[in-house]
Amino acid sequence: MDVRKIVNSLIEDIANGTSINQILLKAQIVAFNIDDKRFSQLIRNEQQGYSAKDEIPDYRKQKTMVKATFVDPFQNVQTVEVHSEVIEDKRIRDLMTFVYVKDPLIQLEQMYKNSENEMLKMSVPAFAYPTIEALYPNYNVKVCAAYYCFPRESLLSIVETFKAQLLDLLLQFDKKLNWNIELSDEKNKDVVQSIINNVYHIHAVVANTGEGNVNTDDINFDK
Repeated sequence: MDVRKIVNSLIEDIANGTSINQILLKAQIVAFNIDDKRFSQLIRNEQQGYSAKDEIPDYRKQKTMVKATFVDPFQNVQTVEVHSEVIEDKRIRDLMTFVYVKDPLIQLEQMYKNSENEMLKMSVPAFAYPTIEALYPNYNVKVCAAYYCFPRESLLSIVETFKAQLLDLLLQFDKKLNWNIELSDEKNKDVVQSIINNVYHIHAVVANTGEGNVNTDDINFDK
């Protein structure tokens, strides 16, 4: 198999706006041939989505706001924006300020193309509800639902950032690998590892950030 030819073909695909599905399939072939576990796992996660145990790239961490729906003892319901900047617990504040989008890239691309909604939503983990309630100590209310709300354009940003980083990786592979020797050669392995370390900056996802996928339904808030 001519891996360099696949690398160059993939570079052209990214430049020409080929679907993310086709890009990921070719990237899977490249990942298999360079035999780097970290890169292979990244491609697999982008194809299948991320679990709470996986490491999530920075580009999947998106700024968000949170809307919470409260109910009082008289069953009155009101939805408000939660001002997360006043939360003292840094872990909870980060959880309420950023959303980790875990869906497969293919699904994100489709949702971006098919959704007419400008804002998307995803459920906030229930363990954050007491912290939200504590922000309103004088109102005697309970949270019955809370959602991250973030722009539809965030989905495009995730897809395009992945493609830009992959393109950077492939261009360096094409330029720096020694194609006259086997890819399994230690010299090439060292080059591959160095390139991957320079291109990708992955941080462990915050534990227990909750499940739930992006929802593109209309978001209607009570006034």
